[in-house]
Amino acid sequence: MAPSLFDDYLDVPNVETGPDFDAADDRTLRMASQPVDKALLDSLIRYQETFLSHVESDAAPEAMARAQTAALTDSGLTLKTVEWGLSVLRAFGGRRWTAQRLQSKLTELEATSGAEVDALRQRIQNELKKQERHTEALGRRYGPDTVVLLREHEPVLVALHTRLTKVLSRG
Repeated sequence: MAPSLFDDYLDVPNVETGPDFDAADDRTLRMASQPVDKALLDSLIRYQETFLSHVESDAAPEAMARAQTAALTDSGLTLKTVEWGLSVLRAFGGRRWTAQRLQSKLTELEATSGAEVDALRQRIQNELKKQERHTEALGRRYGPDTVVLLREHEPVLVALHTRLTKVLSRG
C-alpha cells in the first residue's frame, strides 16, 4: 500500500500504529488545528474572566450578549478564535476537573478499608488512569506543546471551567 499523502506532514508526524481509529481522527484534526501559545491562552483566560464577571450575577440572555461583547473587546480576539480556543479549554478543563474529583474521592477513601472500599478504590484508580490517558491524547489533537502549556495553568483553567459550567447550566 502506498504511504499516505500526510505521512510527511512535518508538524504532525504519523506515529500511530495499530487499529486505533481515534488516534487517526485526532491526527487529522491536529492538521486542521492551530497551536495554543501563551499569548492566546492569556487572551482566552481574559475573555473568560471578563465574560464571567458579567454573567455570574445575571445569566439572562441579554446579559450574556453584553458579556460576550465586553469579553471579545477586552480579550482582543475574534469570535472564531474564541470559539475554537474555548473548545480546547473545555476539553482540557473537563478532563482535569474529573481527574481532580476522582483524586479527591481517592483521598477520602484512604482512611477506610474493607473489600468493598478496596474494589471502589481500584475502580477509581483505573478511571483516574483513563482520565490521564485521555488528557495526554489531547496532545494528538491539539499538539503536545499545547497540553504542556495547559497543564502549567491547570488550576486557573479548572477554576474557570467550573465557574463557566455553573453559569451555563443554570436554567
